[in-house]
Amino acid sequence: MAPRIVVITGCSKGIGFSTAVLLAKDHLKRYKVYATMRNLDKIELLEESVKEELNQTMFIKQLDVTSDESVTDVLESIYNVEGRIDVLVNNASIGLMGILETHPAQLTRQVFDTNFFGVVRLTKAVIPKMKSNREGHIINISSMAGVNGVPFNSIYSASKFAVEGMSESLAPLLKKFNVKLSIIEPGPIATEFNTPDTNTDDQYEGVDEETKQLLANAVTKMESALANMAQSPDEIAQNIADVLVEENPHLRYQTNKMYTMATADKLTDPTGDKTLETIYQKFFS
Repeated sequence: MAPRIVVITGCSKGIGFSTAVLLAKDHLKRYKVYATMRNLDKIELLEESVKEELNQTMFIKQLDVTSDESVTDVLESIYNVEGRIDVLVNNASIGLMGILETHPAQLTRQVFDTNFFGVVRLTKAVIPKMKSNREGHIINISSMAGVNGVPFNSIYSASKFAVEGMSESLAPLLKKFNVKLSIIEPGPIATEFNTPDTNTDDQYEGVDEETKQLLANAVTKMESALANMAQSPDEIAQNIADVLVEENPHLRYQTNKMYTMATADKLTDPTGDKTLETIYQKFFS
């Protein structure tokens, strides 16, 4: 059987890196991985991790998910060689933590352009051929912050909520064409992520002292959660690999079972009061 052609975004580190390496090293050689990243200056570690698989089951390409031209050029180059893309893993993402009223509009747009519109660009590009082939699997890497909004992560949460909404809307249509769509919802992950320096006075000029202190407290609690509950990128990668071999994959997967109850609570409480109170008590009591 021919290997499945897999495109993964955001492979310079974290989940994308681990997933690309895991699939490229699959002992059954079920996958041919196109690992993409915005900045090829970060290519060496990925090359070092796959050595024998490089240019055999893994191919590395520069791709900027915020650029229509880049997306078109890279995917066309893959189609020209392979004729198809069987799996798309939309992973590229950036974080933003801080006080909403201090976020510059340009930074807000940057987060959405990567986290949401990047997903839209790639998804739009692969759908026509997947529908025509009546086969394919799109995996969107969301977050538990896309299920329950996390304090001081308003823009990041909003971008992941957008991914969730688009995915939920699109999945029934794609099912008609035998194209699968799955959302992966990790909790805390032990990897690099963008967080502002909460000790920078200029950044929060004009913000009341109580809110600044609440932010500092929230950062401390998040750091504690990261230390106690964080999964490794390798764990998430294995979750993705497991989903890829399921005959009838679910729409949503929480990779950390400690957060499955939080998802269930939200779905069973239409008022939202239970979720609001739980998060309030966790961060501000």
